[in-house]
Amino acid sequence: MSSAIPSRKSPLDSSQGASKSNAEYAGYLGSVESIQKRIDELTQELKELHQEQARLQKLQGENLIKSDHVDLKVLPFQKEILMLTKAMPHMVWLADSEGKCFQANERYYEFTGITEQEDDGWSWMRVMHPEDLPRVTEMGTHAYETRQPLVTEFRYLSKDGEYQWHYLYCIPYIDPDTLSTKWFGTTTNIHERKQAIEVLKQSEEHFKILSDAIPQIVFAAGADGKINFWNSRWFEYSGFTDEQAQSDAWQLLIHPNDREKYIEEWNSALKSGDSLEYVFRMKRAVGVKQPEGSGYRKHLARVVALRDSSGEITKWFGTWTEIEHP
Repeated sequence: MSSAIPSRKSPLDSSQGASKSNAEYAGYLGSVESIQKRIDELTQELKELHQEQARLQKLQGENLIKSDHVDLKVLPFQKEILMLTKAMPHMVWLADSEGKCFQANERYYEFTGITEQEDDGWSWMRVMHPEDLPRVTEMGTHAYETRQPLVTEFRYLSKDGEYQWHYLYCIPYIDPDTLSTKWFGTTTNIHERKQAIEVLKQSEEHFKILSDAIPQIVFAAGADGKINFWNSRWFEYSGFTDEQAQSDAWQLLIHPNDREKYIEEWNSALKSGDSLEYVFRMKRAVGVKQPEGSGYRKHLARVVALRDSSGEITKWFGTWTEIEHP
């Protein structure tokens, strides 16, 4: 029976053993070189992967992209973005190509009263005014198809039950990981501004009604002196059309002997900001029946400046009162 224990004879005891040992050693060296080569290859691949990861992270930082398979919680720039969106007074949000919002800052939840846990990504549709929703969704579809920014105004329902106007601006971008379109947007509360504009419109309408109710010619001009409003009395007196009233043709109705002086006084008031008071003669409309020799009638011009809180002139308001009657 042969022994199962291998011989303990040294390989140096024979040339065959020596040759075998040299072959094993050479094989070992070959294996080491092969392993080292593979390690070098893997190191290079790992380096390239790190470079690609850095490139993607840079793209994500530049485009504010939330990757579907990269945990942004561990990316340094994500903390900075979150801090920035929390500090902004606007609603800041991210949505997918279907319009489902997958990230929003606290402003949205504070205004609507919806909790982040309750938000399924479609809550924005439930809090938008029913009259605005079809228009906004149609505009969103068009923006998606054309890859253009979406800009519009709409009303959101606040947690107090009041619809308030908001300004929406969002832009599309391509996610480099999925090559899908996502949307980055901001929503700004403009309700007070809209209310102020409405009050201004009502004030302008009241001013128009009041100016049409008085017998004098009433006009308004910008800070540069360009007249942009006349009451109905002016059109009755001058016979001008709306288009003619937008030009400086009114100067042609002033008596030639008074015209240069009136314009000089008007320019002086514009320059100094002082009120204007001046008597001049002005001709009635062509074709209006007038007594012989009374083509021009004397008027008293009074013009005052309207200033803002900083003292800057914003408008001029004036009247021409007829002081000579046939």
